[in-house]
Amino acid sequence: MVKTEQELEAEGWKVASVTGGDHLNRTLEIYQELGIEVYLEKVEPEECGGCTECFTAGNEIIYRIYTKRYPS
Repeated sequence: MVKTEQELEAEGWKVASVTGGDHLNRTLEIYQELGIEVYLEKVEPEECGGCTECFTAGNEIIYRIYTKRYPS
């Protein structure tokens, strides 16, 4: 189920970054080590608003990463 940005914000999610490939994997590992919950949303290059040439050239899927702390 895909959630809207408003639904995610209401649940306490915040946009952390947009990335893909090996950098995505490293980022997810770090968030896990820090105890930060992650929600991924696949995005198209034209949705990113920045340079996506490297992602496109590498045929990588781009994700928007949302984060929030696990409940204590």
